[in-house]
Amino acid sequence: MSITITQSNQKDYIGRDFLFHLKKDQIIIGNKVLGMGKKFEISCNDVKEFKVLDENSKPIKETSVLKKTGGAVVGGLLTGGVGAIIGAMVTGNKTRKDLKINLGFKLKNKDWFIATLEADDKESLLGGIWKNVIEAVIKRFSVKSEAPF
Repeated sequence: MSITITQSNQKDYIGRDFLFHLKKDQIIIGNKVLGMGKKFEISCNDVKEFKVLDENSKPIKETSVLKKTGGAVVGGLLTGGVGAIIGAMVTGNKTRKDLKINLGFKLKNKDWFIATLEADDKESLLGGIWKNVIEAVIKRFSVKSEAPF
């Protein structure tokens, strides 16, 4: 899970990782390892416009066949057929919330890009970290977003 550039007028940006460096006040697109790869450093002052394009969060219920079977067996042993059905229904359900956020950036040099975060579970530790990164980006660029009125 990472923030990735999904659309841009610059082909070199697409598919690369998006990083926000708070101390340097920079956006970093891509990376270089041992001199290989491409890395673009953009000063946050070069961002002309910023907008949260959408934020979709949807709950997904996960079920475990093994847990449901175990619950049905235990329920069936204790109370018969009705207990088996209830045991299967009660055990093995877990709800997680997926998160997808698109952030749009327009630069002073007329380049633009959309950074997308897709988190499997925003309630998980890693999902929480990415959510904090997004909140820091939004806080930094909120003065450059268009007013809704």
